[in-house]
Amino acid sequence: MRDLNGAIAVVTGAGQGNGRAIAIGLARAGARLALCDLNAELAEETAAMIRTENGVAISRRADVRDREQCRDFAATVAAELGDAEILVNNAGIIRRHGIADADFDQHWDATFRVNVDGTKNMTLAFVPQLERTAGRIVNLASIMSQTAGAGIPAYVASKGAIGQFTKALAHELAPRGIRVNALAPGVIDTPMTETTRANDAAISRFMMHTPLGRTGKPEELVGPVLFLASEMSSYVTGVILPVDGGYLAA
Repeated sequence: MRDLNGAIAVVTGAGQGNGRAIAIGLARAGARLALCDLNAELAEETAAMIRTENGVAISRRADVRDREQCRDFAATVAAELGDAEILVNNAGIIRRHGIADADFDQHWDATFRVNVDGTKNMTLAFVPQLERTAGRIVNLASIMSQTAGAGIPAYVASKGAIGQFTKALAHELAPRGIRVNALAPGVIDTPMTETTRANDAAISRFMMHTPLGRTGKPEELVGPVLFLASEMSSYVTGVILPVDGGYLAA
């Protein structure tokens, strides 16, 4: 599929896991990629993988928590590739803690700064470009934006915020020609979910509620992203699409 041939796509948190798989998938569909990550070396590894397959990719270190860095990254993309047409807000973290923990506030603040403020910062930085290109935004929510689990209250709350922010943006940006949707992944085989997958009791509980009976692969997010980032979804905005093996349907 090369439905996105020549499109300029931005992926945050592209150094590993879901971000890397999404970036490579977009490149294989013909997009030109601008990648950022807090870890510049990992971001460049992803870019190099794309270039090895004759794709076009640039990478930069950018901290999504920093509004100025987000604006600088947007300016770099415009100068080196042109106006972005696709923004995938993938950067995110998870902190495992409880509300009784002495450092709860610290975990809460850290999680919201990356997951919520980071998504907001990158979105605001790229909206002027996306308005010129009738662009598409794909946010990474989670099944935890629609359900909940113990031990990760800040993550659950932050992903709930991403789900609602996606819907609010769909209303705000539709008059400006920009569509906004989100994915709600289940348990995907990435470094972020390693602790959950290594916990037999925890993963068993997830699998009991997952009709497909397995965890997902990062590459299995690519098809849904391509759908939401392309004209195949031209009449779709404000949607939170589960990619969870049926977890939310169980």
